[in-house]
Amino acid sequence: MIPEGHDGTDCMVLIPGQLTADALRAIVTAAKCCVCGWEEASNDGHRLVLAALIRGADEQTTLLCEPSLARRTNRPPDIVVIDARIGIHVVEVKGGTLDQIEAVEPGGQFRIRYDNGIRTRSPFAQARSAMFDIKDAVERSVTGELVLPFKYWVVMPRISRAEWLNKWGDNAFCPPELIFSDDLSALASRMTAAGQRQLSIHGIERCPEDQLQCLGRAFGDTSILYPKPEDRQPRPVSEGTLGEFFDEQAELYKALSDEQQRLLAQNWNEGPRLVRGVAGSGKTIVLAGNLARRLERQFRNGKSALFETNPPPRILAVCFNHSLVPYIRKKIEIAYQQRTGKPLPESGVEVFCYNRLMWHLGSKGLWRYQRIVDSDDATRAAQYLKELEFVKVKEPVLFDTLVYDAIYIDEGQDFLEEDFRLLKGLCRTVEGGEPNLYVFYDDAQNLYGRKRPNWQSVGLNIRGGRAHVMIECFRNTRQIVEPTFNVLYGTFAATPGQVPTKEYGDIATLREKKVIGQVDGTWKVDFAKRTGMKPRLTMTSSRSQETAAVLERIRWLTEEQEVRPEDIQVLSFTRDRVLDLAAAIEKAKLRSLRGIHVPWKDRDNPLGRRGHLSVSTVASAKGYDAFCVLLASANEFNAEVMGRVSFYVGCTRAIEYLEMFAYERKGLVGEMETALANVVE
Repeated sequence: MIPEGHDGTDCMVLIPGQLTADALRAIVTAAKCCVCGWEEASNDGHRLVLAALIRGADEQTTLLCEPSLARRTNRPPDIVVIDARIGIHVVEVKGGTLDQIEAVEPGGQFRIRYDNGIRTRSPFAQARSAMFDIKDAVERSVTGELVLPFKYWVVMPRISRAEWLNKWGDNAFCPPELIFSDDLSALASRMTAAGQRQLSIHGIERCPEDQLQCLGRAFGDTSILYPKPEDRQPRPVSEGTLGEFFDEQAELYKALSDEQQRLLAQNWNEGPRLVRGVAGSGKTIVLAGNLARRLERQFRNGKSALFETNPPPRILAVCFNHSLVPYIRKKIEIAYQQRTGKPLPESGVEVFCYNRLMWHLGSKGLWRYQRIVDSDDATRAAQYLKELEFVKVKEPVLFDTLVYDAIYIDEGQDFLEEDFRLLKGLCRTVEGGEPNLYVFYDDAQNLYGRKRPNWQSVGLNIRGGRAHVMIECFRNTRQIVEPTFNVLYGTFAATPGQVPTKEYGDIATLREKKVIGQVDGTWKVDFAKRTGMKPRLTMTSSRSQETAAVLERIRWLTEEQEVRPEDIQVLSFTRDRVLDLAAAIEKAKLRSLRGIHVPWKDRDNPLGRRGHLSVSTVASAKGYDAFCVLLASANEFNAEVMGRVSFYVGCTRAIEYLEMFAYERKGLVGEMETALANVVE
């Protein structure tokens, strides 16, 4: 961590004082090392320690501030230092002053006086617990002996060693891991010495690269990606089955990408943001994680003063389809729980589908609710906005009570330009400021054929680094994405027909970033890096035979291949076909199923409930995914734009296994057959 020949003496001279967030920002900007999540250093003590470590580090060091763990502890560690030359160091910061510590009990238990009473805390136990959680997560992935050095430290940047000894005496609790303000400038040197001693025991000078890669799986807000441990219990499963494979993959996928973590950790408080991305890039995960961190900061920073004198900030997450609401809510709850160790406060966030939001605000007196059948979508939005402006002028108290401080919009491609104007109007904007409106958007999943909004016309300034494009698909394999991408754009269409314009999927941007290209007129997809099983197409001679084939495949997957029912989605284009399939599955009484989940029959639970098989239309499953997708009646997806988009969305719900069924060679079936034969290697 310390450059050769550097004794650390010029790292920083620390005295009890203040280090503002702006000052820390300047230090981070000038840092040689990589610093992640520095915005999470919310108090002076935390910032002082982080700044000292930055000053003592070089380009080979990574500093993580309050990183979340794949296995949740009560709270994240304050700082984690990672360096191939010295190992992993976990730092617990106690930023209080000496007069706040009432007593030091045996074993390092501190009796600390806070504004609301005295509590007993053991910073050493906290640091050890976080360190062993990280070590345990790494050991589960490492083959052979783990040789990474692990060390923990407790830092009190507002207390000097002399003050400590003067208060508690020469026999005071003072282990080597306890660092005082006057020791802090040499902490980086101490880390270096401790780490190198441990490495020398194994006769090596650097940490093995493969073990450092395993370390990455320990970090990230990973519970947002996949269900909580209690939802996916370990189980005995036969070797070589798809069930074993999916269980293994569920563990391997529990690491957020650098891009996802960077977006998730950003503090968006200065105007709108637009996050666009390919299918499976993790937009909803970023939404949930960013929103949860926002809530954590607000409840942490404002809990004593702000919320006692003013109502808590109002935050909204909104999507177009009702079936996605419980999924988004669950992801936010998990992310908040992982960040804080506490359940999401009831007043934390409101999650609505768009129409339900209109009804909810109508019930509060903001406007007159209009049923969907009464007018077209654009007219409804314009009327709502007109009534909203009236209330803003005539009833400012009501307006101020009901508008939101921040609005997160998932699946933004489902909304009209008029809808964005209305949502912007629902977002509180201070005079001279801009609305905190955050849009997550995927051109290629535009099921309703909405025209991309003119953001400037809407009044949203997304320039100057406020727009980001996520160009890597983490959900699907290339074998799933590439053929369906070609079907989306009609590469193998027998006759010229309606195909999506180049705005779908934002071809220009993907080409500019060199993640797609054409070879002999066929699209080659590089934004999906993983490889896997080739999709299957099963043809039958009638609809009833197709139903029987789907039932047999479900039985084979759940009984012979031991796949969890919640890892399977059965999808179709029409609601009638979904109901037919659900009835047939229920009648079959498969012993492996606890139940069947049809989204519009059970609106309060997300797809993928434990022990339940999800049977849904593609539209209701948008935003979800599953390891295994059975797409029934593929011939019912027509070759027009909306049929192609729906087919693409349905196929890209599959993480690993995609099988399509058809009882006629109509619609897009022939194109998919050709794509599978010519595109996937």
